[in-house]
Amino acid sequence: MKKGLTIVALFASVSVFAQGQMQKETANMLNYASGQIIQLAEAMPAEKYDWTPEEEVRTFSGVMLHVISANYFFATKLGATLPAGVNMETLESDLTSKEQLISAVKQSSELIVGAIQNVKDADLPNKVEFPFPGEYTTMTAILIGLSHTNEHLGQMIAYARSNDVVPPWSQQ
Repeated sequence: MKKGLTIVALFASVSVFAQGQMQKETANMLNYASGQIIQLAEAMPAEKYDWTPEEEVRTFSGVMLHVISANYFFATKLGATLPAGVNMETLESDLTSKEQLISAVKQSSELIVGAIQNVKDADLPNKVEFPFPGEYTTMTAILIGLSHTNEHLGQMIAYARSNDVVPPWSQQ
């Protein structure tokens, strides 16, 4: 009898521990990648924000704007509300300086991380509408947000290194 109660207690404690685990870990990973984007943005000279590897490819600041808008987009798909003063249609003209872009990356990252942390386990399989084909769930939106941030972190690392900017976390 005691053995049976011990096993039930063990499974119950594991179940309680796992509540929100995916959200916690994903939020932590996204927060880490966003921190690296911010470090790169701070290390890149302002005069290099318009640098692009070739025509028809986003500039460094264009990649930042894309990350910002995607963070806001995914956060709203997870139930967050855009902060006052954020207009998705005018982000490009609203955010023109290095300081504004860095501030907006921070704000958009905080919004998506908070939105992920607020998702309940029971809501993970809920359907989410996206403007592109396919069926998506809340869990998918979280994972796409994380992978999107990491994808563009890699792009920004390449841009920085092409301009002789070493990512701060890899300096000796």
